[in-house]
Amino acid sequence: MDLQEVFGASRLESEDRKRHTSFKSLKQRVREMPATLGFARRIAALPFSIIAEIKTKSPSMGSMSLFADFTANRAHFIYQGHSVVSAISVLTQATHFGGSEARLRTVRRQTRKPILRKDFIQDEYEVYFSRAIGADAILLMANVVTDKKKFSDLHALALDLGLDVLCEVHSEDELEIIPTEAKMIGINSRNFRDKKGFLFSKVTRHTGGDASTDLSAFSLYEKLPTNVLKIAESGMTSHNLDGVLQKYPFDAALIGSALLRGDTQAELDRLNRAIVTALPLIESARSAQRSDSVFATS
Repeated sequence: MDLQEVFGASRLESEDRKRHTSFKSLKQRVREMPATLGFARRIAALPFSIIAEIKTKSPSMGSMSLFADFTANRAHFIYQGHSVVSAISVLTQATHFGGSEARLRTVRRQTRKPILRKDFIQDEYEVYFSRAIGADAILLMANVVTDKKKFSDLHALALDLGLDVLCEVHSEDELEIIPTEAKMIGINSRNFRDKKGFLFSKVTRHTGGDASTDLSAFSLYEKLPTNVLKIAESGMTSHNLDGVLQKYPFDAALIGSALLRGDTQAELDRLNRAIVTALPLIESARSAQRSDSVFATS
């Protein structure tokens, strides 16, 4: 399965939404929405945060339910009650991730934690749609929106609507696309490239591991601007989190499969212990890098 197939499926889903809800009515709905909860502010409030994800399947890992007694409707209750979870990420792409806008709306009604809408957002309509269904932040991917001006325009629109933006990169060249006013940059360690091109690698079934992640990609941390929130995406677990943070003191990690393929509560507890172990290093690095940060809270 190549990335263009996934992007194409997302465009088709978006076109279907546009047929059912006009842009004009969507904008009206956004004007009636309450204020967002401040996703970036919540992440910055702790030395290290977990953004816990809800999805039912993925192209690389298959169905979450194959590995655990998992239901998406149960996960957010566990996330809501655990202090290590600062925010929740909800996959809304249906075809390849089993997501839906209905699931995000459900989570919105039942949690007061900020919500990231994780999807392959490619135009203004989807930015407005994210706000209308209750998201506090959106994901913009530099390998999806590859035009620098378009990326900047969508980023600016999101901020105007009260949404925070997690800007995702996979390589150093993609950093050129990210606007200078970005507040959050995420490094995705998933390796989409194989000898045939950009393809999703397959899960290593016999070990349950994900063969499509390469944690060495986090070395891109060294190239990120100082005054942004730095997010580690994909491949993070309680077993490797401490080791990653010893090298690269990220501000947060977005974690999905590690939480959804086993005992979610137990994995969150293990993550919390790993964070406590790495806390002195994290706090020292954050103090040095953010003494004059725009994210200072009172």
